[in-house]
Amino acid sequence: MNILIIANPVSSGADIRKTAHRLAGRLKERGHAPQIYLTRYRGDARHKMSRVDNTIDRVVVVGGDGTFNEVLNGIPRNLGIPITQLPTGNANLLGKDLNLPTRCSAMADLLENGKIVQADLAAMNDSKFIMVADVGFGARVTEEMKKIRRGKVNNFSYLVPICRALRDLPQIYEVCVDETNYAKGAMVLVSNVRTYGGICTVADTAGIDTGVLDVVVLPQTRAQDLINYMAHIYFGKLHSVKGVKYLKGKKISIQCKDPVPVQLDGDFFGWHKDVNIELETTGYPILVP
Repeated sequence: MNILIIANPVSSGADIRKTAHRLAGRLKERGHAPQIYLTRYRGDARHKMSRVDNTIDRVVVVGGDGTFNEVLNGIPRNLGIPITQLPTGNANLLGKDLNLPTRCSAMADLLENGKIVQADLAAMNDSKFIMVADVGFGARVTEEMKKIRRGKVNNFSYLVPICRALRDLPQIYEVCVDETNYAKGAMVLVSNVRTYGGICTVADTAGIDTGVLDVVVLPQTRAQDLINYMAHIYFGKLHSVKGVKYLKGKKISIQCKDPVPVQLDGDFFGWHKDVNIELETTGYPILVP
């Protein structure tokens, strides 16, 4: 098989260049024809994927959630090449949910023998995501992280961004799901994966092939509220907290009187007056164990 390896050298894991070359070596040993592409700047993975054609049989993303999102958004129309991820980022939401391999030999096995799942893709104001769209506090944290990030990050790197985001007065958003279910809150997660931030389970019935998006609305995001949520998450009781709403649907709108911060698949996506999210009618093939 002709296998394209798109690797992000500044992803937060180990030496990505070495990992990409190690994977290519394993694939060559098995008779495949791997190609390595190392991204050079933000958006480069999207640009590279936009030029892929049907001469490629598989695409592997060696990087984090943000790099995988770039690849998704670069897929040419009507291209159906299966893609997968060797997760090397900080949160690795998709990798944890799908139990994707982190060793090169196991990834080579997956490329040869993995099953193909038609994964649900969602679009927020015309930009695709597969893991999570986050409106409110979490998006503000990623915005502050973007301002200070210089290379690789870990969980401790988020302490300053979290403190800065906590200084904001929470806005209250109006959420409408499938034009029938309504909720209000200060933080909204629209998710295809169970975990959030790579550290806790929030949307506990979500999945990339369920045919719906899971929507979690948190009523407040002050420091004491976040501590309360984390305590309930630890015991699997988040949805028993007063004011927390758990909804499911295919079309979600989020509105506020002022522009709202948005994060898609772990990366800050700007401030928007209206946020409209919709599940696409067709999925995309993802290789899973």
